[in-house]
Amino acid sequence: MRNLLVLTVFLGSIAVGCQNSDLTQTPQTGDVSPAQNSTATSASTITQTPQSSSKSESRKHVAAIANSPTSSQQTCQISAYVIDKDPKGLNVRSGPGSRYETIGKLPTTTVGVIVDLRASQGDWVKLTKAVSPEKTEFQGSGWVYTRLLGTSTRGYGSKGVSVYKSASTQSSAIGRLPAETSVKLLSCDRSWALVEYQQLKGWIAPDAQCPNPLTTCS
Repeated sequence: MRNLLVLTVFLGSIAVGCQNSDLTQTPQTGDVSPAQNSTATSASTITQTPQSSSKSESRKHVAAIANSPTSSQQTCQISAYVIDKDPKGLNVRSGPGSRYETIGKLPTTTVGVIVDLRASQGDWVKLTKAVSPEKTEFQGSGWVYTRLLGTSTRGYGSKGVSVYKSASTQSSAIGRLPAETSVKLLSCDRSWALVEYQQLKGWIAPDAQCPNPLTTCS
């Protein structure tokens, strides 16, 4: 009987030891404590933040490139006229790009607004003066989007004017434009104008241009 009592006490001690061991086990994968979850979340956040910032900076960099002028500035000395049809007017900006401040507007509902151009950069030209038949519309230094300006060809009583590959009579002629025809301005270089008419793009000489839509330049 005594031996049986001793055996019972021994087995009971073993059972208690096993229960205590289960209570102190380290959690297995997937059984993460709240404190461990908090640490993991913080670590994840710290890791992801630089990636988000990097993407944001990348988008800003792309936007800056898109708004940057595409070429260096070159000197011009020609005149042209407004062909923009937006009733709100043609924006005059402080620099050669749409990101620059609007410092004035040229009327688009008045026929014959003539601008004096003194530089070209990318798709923008620099004007120093704009006049309409009634008054001076702008005086100073500003930039307008080139394709919203135009000029006319001369070639009066002829078969038109020559269009050159570059701004020089020494370059090859690539076609002809009809006489007394309005063409879109693309750029300028010294007294030469880069123009577009239908599918033809090229340079026309100073004596082939007439920057007045109301009269001839003979």
